[in-house]
Amino acid sequence: MHNPLTRDFDRKLARLDRLAGLVEDTLVTLAADLDARIAAEAQDFPEEHRQDFYEFHAEDHHELSTELPTILRYSVLTGADTACEVYLNNTCETYAEVEGATIGLTDLHGRGIERARDYLKKVARIPFPDNQPEWTTVRRLHDLRNAIVHADGLVPPSRKDLLQWSASIPGLRITESGVIAFGREFTGAALAAYQAFAERVDEACEELKLWRSVFPPLPVEDG
Repeated sequence: MHNPLTRDFDRKLARLDRLAGLVEDTLVTLAADLDARIAAEAQDFPEEHRQDFYEFHAEDHHELSTELPTILRYSVLTGADTACEVYLNNTCETYAEVEGATIGLTDLHGRGIERARDYLKKVARIPFPDNQPEWTTVRRLHDLRNAIVHADGLVPPSRKDLLQWSASIPGLRITESGVIAFGREFTGAALAAYQAFAERVDEACEELKLWRSVFPPLPVEDG
């Protein structure tokens, strides 16, 4: 990667991936320990009361196996989406500073990743990869993030497009009641999609030579 901003974004994605892995593993261990403890304690109960004992602890198991993993996966997507927007905005602002552009990012209409895309295409005039599948995936992930942040993970019936392409993203499922559900594999797939998109942007920005003027390459030593 040529762009230091891309490398910083990549490091953020790597940290999110590490966080997700550590917490997911911890929750799996805690759920297994809980099951083992409940099974051991249940042996002391008469058969007619054992089912009641299991049901009493069902909420604890559901929290560890479903609710907390869902919160984690929602949070990782939100963090990655935010980092992506910051990455694109910082790229626009670096271009404006280095080139002394008279048009700034905030001079354009719109907001978020769409406005940054417009700036890089219309002002910086780079071949922004918005005709590539990586951009399509990032936009879809952004839509999911919006549903999580603004509607607590609920997809309204009007967003039939989300329902149509949800099967194309590993680990993503939208329930019949419209709730976004992520399997563990979703996190890795989403972070990989953001990384692939960043590589495309990095390649498109290389022709600007911005990063060489701001961060010149280290001289190559002879011998």
